[in-house]
Amino acid sequence: MACKQGIRKNIEASKKYYEEQRKYNPMRELWTSLVKRVYETDDGFDSLTPDEQTYFALGVLDGEVYNGGMHQYFWNSSGAFYRSAMDGLLELKALEALRLLTEAAKLLFDDAVPEDRETRCAMIKEYPDDPTVPTPEWAVALDRIDKEYCADPDKLGERLEEFARARGLVQPFEKEEAEQAVHGNTH
Repeated sequence: MACKQGIRKNIEASKKYYEEQRKYNPMRELWTSLVKRVYETDDGFDSLTPDEQTYFALGVLDGEVYNGGMHQYFWNSSGAFYRSAMDGLLELKALEALRLLTEAAKLLFDDAVPEDRETRCAMIKEYPDDPTVPTPEWAVALDRIDKEYCADPDKLGERLEEFARARGLVQPFEKEEAEQAVHGNTH
């Protein structure tokens, strides 16, 4: 019955996916190292170089929006990196993503986006709890923004990888991968 229902196929696909995830990936290692430095050191985001800050701020933006939309991005700690994300989008010439991010900020906040999470959460517009209440116009517009962003008009992931390679951010992790290949170690 498992084969007829496609369960076996899903199990095999899942195994293959996780096998790929266990393989060494320099871009993933770069991201992991930045996340650890931001969240597990005293200096956090400030300990990153300007290029690392750009890469991190845009990676967080992209991840949050794909996971739960612009509202989630601004609600979570990620919203603290809003200004850095704006600067990074401008630097990478991801102008559609920049337009969408600033449009979402204007919808959710009547004024500037606070860097402090508690202040941001106190000011952000919230979805109605009551399902009988009509969806607010801002929420309809935000849904449109999320969909436009997720269509990836700027190919942000590709731009980020090119940026990381051009600025030498991934190079130390590629060296580590080459050393592991020589010594036969796996990550």
